[in-house]
Amino acid sequence: MATITGVSIDFEETLPMSESALAIIHLDNNGSLFLSLRKMANDPANDVLRDHKRVHHVKTDGHSIFWPPDGPRLTLDEIMEMLREDGGGSG
Repeated sequence: MATITGVSIDFEETLPMSESALAIIHLDNNGSLFLSLRKMANDPANDVLRDHKRVHHVKTDGHSIFWPPDGPRLTLDEIMEMLREDGGGSG
């Protein structure tokens, strides 16, 4: 399986994060995944995903993306499952 080489967040500043947050996940095979964070941002436990400043502090260890110190963590397998459930998201 591919390794995550980078991750960034994009969103429309005029909309709530819960409606527009998108994780752009770069892979070592030169592919990219585009993951909507809409469902996660609506979960009260993931308040970091609704904060316009903190959401950009996303990190990767090559196998997952996460928001330190205590934000959510998604493994590449979980990301792929989320994309399958939503019907796509690769480029």
